[in-house]
Amino acid sequence: MQIAEEKSYLELFKNLNLKSDDVIFISSDISKMASSCRSYDERLDVNKIIETLQEILVDGSIIVPSYTDNLLDSDTFNWRKSKANTGAFSNKVMRRKDFIRTNDPLHSVLVWGKAQKQVCALEDESTFGNNSIFNFLRLQNAKFLFIDIHIQKCFTYIHFIEEQLLVHYRKPYHYNIKCIYPEKEEVRRIHFYSKKLGVSSDINDLHAILLNNNCYQSVSHRGCQIDVLEAQTVWEYATKCINNGPYLYKFSLVKYLKDFIKRYILRRKGIL
Repeated sequence: MQIAEEKSYLELFKNLNLKSDDVIFISSDISKMASSCRSYDERLDVNKIIETLQEILVDGSIIVPSYTDNLLDSDTFNWRKSKANTGAFSNKVMRRKDFIRTNDPLHSVLVWGKAQKQVCALEDESTFGNNSIFNFLRLQNAKFLFIDIHIQKCFTYIHFIEEQLLVHYRKPYHYNIKCIYPEKEEVRRIHFYSKKLGVSSDINDLHAILLNNNCYQSVSHRGCQIDVLEAQTVWEYATKCINNGPYLYKFSLVKYLKDFIKRYILRRKGIL
């Protein structure tokens, strides 16, 4: 669907065909949209985007990633101060008082709406486990909104599917992470089903399959685009790929050597 150029960028969000009780998960790169707004003498306002969606989702929920999945064993997660590595949109939403950040030290999210209490109560030793945010998204058949960003760059939900199916190219790592919450401090043991050495995620073939089967809803405006995918649809197609191909990963010997040097030599010497 194409929105007329003279319309505000907020029309993108009003035309996503969302239901009032939908659960949505927003991944974004808002730099392109911000540039587009400037060229039309508008200012991109993340708060206005959120408020537009809140008016639609009166019985639903909005979830925004605030991941700190760069943390390693013995690192510290500060619930209040640890900055999300998921972009400008996430860090703007972190300032809002109507969103609450969850406690997962690797894959915390910011949540507003009817499911807020339920999501904040989720806790699992595995960051991709049955009681994680990702299984909640599957069970709710959440809608993933990708704002000017390709799924190859941001679709962490795929790694949840990979753990559930125990793929051979990832393995469990266990981290002890110091967690600082408003009410307490504790060291949490976190199970992270991560890539083996030499492995890279590659979901471009899955993306093509989803496109060819008309699984995306897309809305565009002034060169910007929002794509929408449903969690259960992704589960079904990704499962087929994992079991039968095309596969969701690549292996490189060069990357294996780089990963080995980084993990077992540079880190042990304190260089990384």
